[in-house]
Amino acid sequence: MGLIIITYLKANARTEFPRADIARLLWGDTDTARAQANLRKAASRIINRQNEIGRQFLSFSASKVSLGSDMLEADIDGLLAADLGIDHVKADRIALRLREDFLADVKSQSEGLAAWIERERDAHLSLLRPLVLASDLTAGSRAMRDAAIKILERNPDDHEVRNHLGGSSRRQQNRWQLPFSTPAQEASQFSEVPSLAHHHRLPRLVLLPPTSNGVNVEVASCAGALIDDVTIDLCSLREVSVIAPYTAAKIRDQIDKASVYENHGIRYILDTRLTIEGSGYSLFAQLIFFGSDEIIWADRFHLSDAGSTTSRRETAYRMAEAISRQINTSEFVRSDYEANGSVYRSFLRGQNHLMRLGLPDVRRARKHFREALQVDPEFAPAQSGMSRSYFLEWLITAQNDSQLLSLAENYAKAAIASDSRLPAAYKELGVAKLYMRQFDESAEFFATAESLSPDYANLIASFADALIQASRPMEGLTKVQQAIELNPKSPDEYFWTAAGACYSLERYEDALNYIGRMSDRAPADRLSAASWGMLGDTRKAGQFVRKTFEVHPTFDLDSWMALVPFKEEWQKQHYKEGLVKAGF
Repeated sequence: MGLIIITYLKANARTEFPRADIARLLWGDTDTARAQANLRKAASRIINRQNEIGRQFLSFSASKVSLGSDMLEADIDGLLAADLGIDHVKADRIALRLREDFLADVKSQSEGLAAWIERERDAHLSLLRPLVLASDLTAGSRAMRDAAIKILERNPDDHEVRNHLGGSSRRQQNRWQLPFSTPAQEASQFSEVPSLAHHHRLPRLVLLPPTSNGVNVEVASCAGALIDDVTIDLCSLREVSVIAPYTAAKIRDQIDKASVYENHGIRYILDTRLTIEGSGYSLFAQLIFFGSDEIIWADRFHLSDAGSTTSRRETAYRMAEAISRQINTSEFVRSDYEANGSVYRSFLRGQNHLMRLGLPDVRRARKHFREALQVDPEFAPAQSGMSRSYFLEWLITAQNDSQLLSLAENYAKAAIASDSRLPAAYKELGVAKLYMRQFDESAEFFATAESLSPDYANLIASFADALIQASRPMEGLTKVQQAIELNPKSPDEYFWTAAGACYSLERYEDALNYIGRMSDRAPADRLSAASWGMLGDTRKAGQFVRKTFEVHPTFDLDSWMALVPFKEEWQKQHYKEGLVKAGF
């Protein structure tokens, strides 16, 4: 809170502000007494902390809040100087300072604070815009190109910046002699150019750059330059709103990416990683539609083909064109996602819970899907999610509750009726049919789903499970490994499926290794017990037997084996043998 106050004073070129104004900024003006009380508490904490470290950054009187005797440096220091000209060195320095959104990590507690932050961000982009237009972006610094993309991210309709970024004109060196004006002055002049207000009609895309860990500098540099070129080409194609590269790099390193995607309004993710291909490297890229976690396009690009600047630019354009085309097709097919924001948000929350296989998470996911369907009863992705949740509950509880499978089947059919183009709906119907032992119908639905989305990792993983249950474990293992390759941040279900295939192939240690990669291993306790049983370690097997009965005290081996849908008897007897040796 203290840092926000300091920033507010510095941004307004003031050394003090009335306490009432600061309280109103931070906590709103609907309850003045409460805002003042909150400021008193905050001031007390700030003063105590300052006393602990022996510094005074802020001081508080009965009527004012002031900057203290000790000063802090801020990125915005010096940006308000009005008496200096701008050369390309200073322009680059300004672009570097403004690379990140102003107070990017601050969660506003009042409308006033949120509005002030937005005004400052607009002012900073207003300051950057003439510098961008005066620069040679083809030969200039990366920071200046990032600034251009940042402007387009906030205002996709700024065609002058877009054309300039695309290299339609080159600036002469003397264009750098610009008069400097303050952000506030620039904002007032901005009425003649497109508004920088939030404008997200175009779908938002983030290009996650590959990590450079363990990669030599030359390869990492080539991959980074290629992603930069793809980003610039996508901006020039005018089909998407692209997240600025600096922000994209920070998003890549976040643990909870799903929340970040939701907060930034991101609909598409280009996930990239470097892979070794023979004696060289390739850049593997996959385009993911966030709404259904579906991979809608994937390809591999040899970096040896992008060694020169010319060939790199050609590769980048091919990538950008393919991405743009796929997003255009996807937007046409998925326009219903934009129909109702609350429906979409509820669906995303449900999807997030389905990444984990614990029963509480499965039921929380169903709650969010129901919320979506209460607003839009024919929202196919939520219907498909409901189907998934009922199947997973059937699988986790191991009670052979036929009603759960029937509900899974019915919701999948409803999703297909609502949207016959949704691959996830056919996938879920294929799963339900599989566990109803209708193997031929199951295969037909999986084939339909795969024809609609051949790179959909979740579909491939479910198809792998169907092959394993159909007593084709080697084919199933190959397919689920493909899904894991497509989706390195694989959900637990992928590893559980791979473990089942390994068990059927008598690769018990491999099965346990896959289970070990699950974040929540409890759903695979029976498979762990059987694997340890087949390895002859009855002590470890017994641990998982006890854990199974703790969660499912009424578990009965014969009842469970009756519902396991292996097509051929040898596979069923092999699984039962392991469970018996484990102590069930």
